Amino acid sequence: MLPLKKSDSPFPRPDWEAVYESQVGVKMSDAELTVFWTDLGRDWMQLLRPALGSAYKIYESANFWLVSDQPEKTCRHLVQWAEATHAKVLKLVDVDATKHLFGKCPILIVPDLETYDAYCALYIPEEHLGPSGGVFLNHGYGHFIFPFYNLNQAEPVLVHELAHSLVSHLPLPAWVNEGVAQLCENIISGADSIDYEKIKEFSGTFWTSETIQDFWSGKGFSRFDEGQILSYHLAREVTRELAADRMRFLPFLRDAEWSDSGAAALSAHFGLTLSELIADYLGAGDWAPQGAMQK
Repeated sequence: MLPLKKSDSPFPRPDWEAVYESQVGVKMSDAELTVFWTDLGRDWMQLLRPALGSAYKIYESANFWLVSDQPEKTCRHLVQWAEATHAKVLKLVDVDATKHLFGKCPILIVPDLETYDAYCALYIPEEHLGPSGGVFLNHGYGHFIFPFYNLNQAEPVLVHELAHSLVSHLPLPAWVNEGVAQLCENIISGADSIDYEKIKEFSGTFWTSETIQDFWSGKGFSRFDEGQILSYHLAREVTRELAADRMRFLPFLRDAEWSDSGAAALSAHFGLTLSELIADYLGAGDWAPQGAMQK
């Protein structure tokens, strides 16, 4: 039986820590791990579906469960889109996630921000969740959720969050993680979610040696002011520059670590400091991270 955490929320939250503890010392092959986690994930979806509402249905494919109350035609289209995107993202980032991620990935699609916020509150304190159109929740059993408005909105969000999912086993700094997700979103769906008028309005005055610390720590991506969109834009631009040299970028992606904001990997594979990387976009300044990063 799948253990659940005690909660006042109407949504069941499995106690994944208890599951992991129960498996200490248990040896399984990759095939056995896939079956084990898939069975647990399926049990979870069966509990979650009625908690979301009677109109919700579960759609299962090779790599995903999609749980939604949207019309069947829409859901089946999105499941097919997810499978096609899965292959494309793996090709772009060139990581074998199958060696590290077992079981199928749940995709929760809800009809409104109220349901979205209520579900996210299970995992993320309200003060840490800035405005967002979707989120990958890497807690115990990684899954993602977003509110549905239309297919033009849903497809790029799905690409973005799936990219987060497929690199979730890597200890990436937030700026690399968000940069990769945005590049995948742009390349695969053709979407560009950046508001360039806001970038033009704020980028000249916002960044200082103090505010750049939020970029390196990852806090910038959850800010409630212009710092959020500026962090996303900066992450995409510097990651795009690095990704243009694929022969260097892919080893960098495998080696970059959040604990030093990717400094050692950037130096090893590109011969750059973090401050030099940022100076190409923000001009000369003291852009280096200060102190150890905290997750």
